[in-house]
This record gives sequence, C-alpha cells and structure tokens, in this order.
Amino acid sequence: MANTTDNKELVVTGIPSAKVKAIAERVALEFQLAADKVAAHHAEPGKYPMPSDAKSTEQILARRFRTLPEAQQKQAADRIAVELRGGAARTKRLGDLAKVDLKSSSGVDEQVRKTPLPARMKFPVEELQRMSDALVGPLTAQEVASAAAFPELRNLELRIHRVKCVDETSEIGKDEIDLGGTSVDEDGDTKKVSAFRVRSFSTGSVQTYSPPRRFTHFSLTEQSKVTFPKTYFVTLVPAEVDWGGLADFLNELLDKVKAKVAAALAAAIGGAIGSPGGPLGIAIGVAVGFVVGLVFDYLKGLWGDEVFKPITVSTTISSLTSRFPGGQDNSTDRTLDFKGHGGHYQLTYDWRMYN
Repeated sequence: MANTTDNKELVVTGIPSAKVKAIAERVALEFQLAADKVAAHHAEPGKYPMPSDAKSTEQILARRFRTLPEAQQKQAADRIAVELRGGAARTKRLGDLAKVDLKSSSGVDEQVRKTPLPARMKFPVEELQRMSDALVGPLTAQEVASAAAFPELRNLELRIHRVKCVDETSEIGKDEIDLGGTSVDEDGDTKKVSAFRVRSFSTGSVQTYSPPRRFTHFSLTEQSKVTFPKTYFVTLVPAEVDWGGLADFLNELLDKVKAKVAAALAAAIGGAIGSPGGPLGIAIGVAVGFVVGLVFDYLKGLWGDEVFKPITVSTTISSLTSRFPGGQDNSTDRTLDFKGHGGHYQLTYDWRMYN
C-alpha cells in the first residue's frame, strides 16, 4: 500500500549529535576512572581506598572485577600502575575529570557531582529535538493521514528468530550461552529482561525459534506523557555461562549509566529534565547504549575482561495504525554480530506490532 506511515528501526551504533556525544563520552570517562581505581585498589588498597556505598560505581565494577582470574586481576593492577604515570597524556584524555583524585576516600561519583560541567559542553534543549529528528525523522501530516488505512495494533514485541555459533569461544568444552538484557520504553523506564538459556553451542550449530521467541514486549497504550511517535530501546546481552554473573553485572551497570547520563544531560541543558520521554528519552536511550559500549571496550583493554559487547537496537512507532515498510506488522529481520573470547555469534531478530 502506497504512502503508509513507516515505523523506523535501527541498530544503535553512534550518536548523531556532537554535543550529546560529548556528554556521553564524559560519562564514559567516569566509569573509566572507577575501573582504574578498582584495579589500583587491588594492588594498593591503603593508597586507593574504595567508597563504602555498595551502589557506587567502584563497588559495582569491583563485583565484576572479583570474578576475573587472579592472574588477570594482577595484570590489570600492573597496567593501571603504568597508566597512572601517564602524566600529561592522561590529563589530556580525561579533560576536566583529571582532577578526580583516585587516592581520596571520596568515590568517583561524589567527586564528579562536585565538578561543574564545563560551559563549552552545555547546549540548548532544542539540540535534543534535532538529534531525535536525525535518528527517526519528523512525521508529516500526509504520513499521519495515510496510516489510518490500517486497524490499530496496541502492543509491540522484539522477537528472536535464531542464534548461530559461527565460531565457539576459547572456553574449554562447548559454549553454554544465555541471553538477557534490558529495555527502555517511551517514558525512559528501564526494565530487566531476565536471562534464559539458549542452548549448548559448538561451531556451526544453530538455535532456531519457530515461532520466533518473544524477548520482551511493550504496551503502546500505557498511560504516558509521551505522544506518538514513540521510541523504544532494547539492549541484548549474550553471555557464556562460565563468565560469572555477567547479566546481573550488566543490569547494575545499565542502571548506573542511565542515571549518570540523565544527570549529565540535565546539567547540559541547564535544568531539571522532568519526565525523560520524547526527544530526551531518545537521547538517553541512544547515549546509554553508546556509553556501555565504551565501558566494555575499556574493561577489555585495562582488565582483559573480554566478553560479548552488548548491542542496543531501537524502533520508533509512528502510531497505533502505522506499520513497518511494506505495510507489514513486523519489521525486516536483522542480524547482529557478537564477538568476544575468540567466539563469534550471530543473532537474528525483528520487531512486531500485535493485539
């Protein structure tokens, strides 16, 4: 059917706003500093004291750090000892956050809260709308009118079609793969997607779900301050079972990242953000996935913690009567590549509207 309103979907790989990206990169630096302190504390606990708050960034990362082999922990401590002697290069990389003192009993969170956001990183709230339009595009009156040709569909789900092991990881024996993650709805509410066992894999094996398996779902009609179009995010996290509670760690990490991103964006636009929906919700959803990716890259380099980096996908639903391209209630299948520990997995998914 011609001229129907098309829902849009994408894999979140970047941030189409230099200003929002700069905020996200600064948040990632906070986590890098906390990871530095965890590794330094392992070697010299008296010199680098940890904050006592179990919800602090250092303590969240420390719980992950303690699952690593002792030899890997020592290597991380040795690496950070060299990094901390980086002098001007380290100061340049950290920018205004270089003043955070890892030897202080005050945690990174507390010190950053007391560090004003540089004036050069602030921007008008309209920047969020520009970024939103760059991602999903504005909805025209013609598109709204043409969508009325379809009946209403009031729910949305993300479905898993198959998981393929292209190459198994370097773990001894077959890979036992779990799949979990998180979701963010139009209001910015984050929910855990409990991990489930996909199967035991060896190179070339495939788990096919027929019918496709629901990974998570959303109500398109729940009470919300956000009007259509509405944007939803899902972060997918496959993990080898022997990798030690990765799903729980990621859930804690995502909650902390979201809180820091929201606070940083509020500081950037110069005020309270209220309900984190609409363009702000989109900015948070895009930035959270971006920051988590940077954090995982850093942990791989510093700690040697090589796991599958989470991937965030998104869809924007134009209305209850809109459809995906071609007038379909489901999107085209997409395949994601996850690589880590010498392994390579491919996951195929789609979005579907339904009643």
